[in-house]
Amino acid sequence: MKLIATDLDGTLLGEDGKISEVNRAAIRKRQAKGDIVAFCSGRSLHDMQEIAAAADLEVPLICANGALTSVNGEIIRSQILVADKLTEIIETVSAAELYFEIYTNKGLYIQKSKKQILIEEKEALFDTPDEKENAEHIIYIQNMQYGMVEVDDYLEAGVTELEPYKVFIMSFRRDKLEKLEEGWKDRNDISLTTSGYQKLEVAHPDASKGNALAALAAYYQIPRENTVCIGDNFNDISMFEYAGTAVAMQNAEPEVKEYADHITRSNEENGVGYALDEIIE
Repeated sequence: MKLIATDLDGTLLGEDGKISEVNRAAIRKRQAKGDIVAFCSGRSLHDMQEIAAAADLEVPLICANGALTSVNGEIIRSQILVADKLTEIIETVSAAELYFEIYTNKGLYIQKSKKQILIEEKEALFDTPDEKENAEHIIYIQNMQYGMVEVDDYLEAGVTELEPYKVFIMSFRRDKLEKLEEGWKDRNDISLTTSGYQKLEVAHPDASKGNALAALAAYYQIPRENTVCIGDNFNDISMFEYAGTAVAMQNAEPEVKEYADHITRSNEENGVGYALDEIIE
């Protein structure tokens, strides 16, 4: 038996945000053999549940870069941001005038006033139609997440009491993200990672895809050498370091490929399905 963890965006999902029939069939074939296929993403629990349901797949879910793990609808591991820590993060990111979301056990919370920030950045930073269209697509994808809850104010809505497990920050102003990251990089009471150029993600210090994969392997009593991971971005590196076999997408970041044992096809070429059928024993 193998435990196979696959990332979603840029990996299992196509540019349309869906799991192709080729990839779905390959997952079912591995499950029929007795292997466990898990989804491992920076996305929220509610979003990942919807993606799995839309593909009619029952799989363990490692959410928010390892901050929360769900098996058969039950949360078996969670790394929560305590109230004072979350409040401090909210104040810091708000002062930087950046867009951010808070992942909680009741959904993905977004303060209404924050949505305008990305629109204003798009108008201020991009000139050509192609640049604006690309930025609009990124914003559209962000707004299409499942389980989003719009509120007037994060703290007044009581997010600190809703078992918050990640703060997701997004900006087209890369310099602002880098300044935030620089200010937080030496702290040991939070973890920082990214799943893309415009993104910075803050969570519990023990939250990582690698730690979550190790915990899920222990849950199923599967030895480390029988674990496999498939991914494309920087937040996947920790599980690449843990897994017995690491597979990078053809479209993966160059640095991520350096941690891989194998390279599969791109996400637009059903690279996960190819890895499951042709690369992974």
